Amino acid sequence: MLKLHFPEVRIALHPNTNAKVVLVAPDTVWVSSADFGKTTQIESAVGLHSSIVFKKTWESLFNRVWAEATEIA
Repeated sequence: MLKLHFPEVRIALHPNTNAKVVLVAPDTVWVSSADFGKTTQIESAVGLHSSIVFKKTWESLFNRVWAEATEIA
């Protein structure tokens, strides 16, 4: 559903990663246990606004995990 409304958004699935990470350049990082959509579980998320955290997340986590993930077309 998200891809239908926002086709330019890139989404990928990784078989061994449950965390959901949203990066919004140049300085926003969201990390969450929640799936996108409705849930009946207690979930948690952390949002950070820092260009330093964004850069470290991009270099240390995102690039490695994205390379191993399967992008949703």
